[in-house]
Amino acid sequence: MQKHYFRTQAHIALVFASLIYGLNFIIAKSIMPDVIRPLALLSLRSTVSAILFWITSLFLPREKVAGRDLFRIFFYSFFGVVINQMLFLIGLNKTTSVDSAIILAIVPVAAFVFAAILLKERISLVRASGLVVGLAGILLLIMQEGNPDFGSTTFIGNLLVLINAISWALFTVLIKRMLNKYHTVTVMKWVFLTGMLVNIPVGFGQLTSTGWSSIPLTGYLGIGFVVVAATYIGYFLMTFGLKRLSPTIVNTYNYTQPIITGVAVTMMGQDTVTFIKVISAIMIFSGVFLVSRRQQTEINPDSSRIK
Repeated sequence: MQKHYFRTQAHIALVFASLIYGLNFIIAKSIMPDVIRPLALLSLRSTVSAILFWITSLFLPREKVAGRDLFRIFFYSFFGVVINQMLFLIGLNKTTSVDSAIILAIVPVAAFVFAAILLKERISLVRASGLVVGLAGILLLIMQEGNPDFGSTTFIGNLLVLINAISWALFTVLIKRMLNKYHTVTVMKWVFLTGMLVNIPVGFGQLTSTGWSSIPLTGYLGIGFVVVAATYIGYFLMTFGLKRLSPTIVNTYNYTQPIITGVAVTMMGQDTVTFIKVISAIMIFSGVFLVSRRQQTEINPDSSRIK
């Protein structure tokens, strides 16, 4: 009964994380580069999130991390914060929000492969079918006429987002063992400390040259969403779910993000609902349901190994 409660909590957390990330494609795109440039935003979100995670840790029991595990967390952070965030922001700045959301659909497939290789995770036929159904829904979106545009003008941006997606998938698989051993906040405060130390020098020039006094209120609200909601809260929700579920299940929620982005764009009057989009949404959510079904082989949230 308790395990079922933890699993339900994890799925709720992932639903909210998907909502945040689905909106993040639109909001982050809207503030770059006119309000703030990508590398400046990179430094800002890493720094603020590191500070917030360290402040949060003050309200939790103190937890000591073994030296060997600390080294691993530092190494893993390059995939989850440095490479992931850097390439996402630079790539998104060069492509469209819808393109980015659809490209990130590769994450569940990449996580599927990494989990099978690194964690020896057993994938059932039902779960594999869910991945295929969800991916088919994404492909149906891609093939619809005029949306999205993968033309030459966005090629570099799409490529960077693709590398970012693979980096994130690898991070979720690698960090899983650390989340099984330590509290989510403990792991995240060290992950973001590394990200902050690397990303501040990278974006320092753009950060200091930003005209903060000329940024409108809407610009600050957008920056606040990306920095606090899509980074601090989003990472917490994702890793909270990852602590209790397998990387394959967690990353399957990426399939819902193009739908969330599409719905948001439609509500803003920038797109319309079509029959193809409705069918795609049904396929995507069906895929998530199949992958999320309880299996005989599960990740034990209280253990550092796969059972």
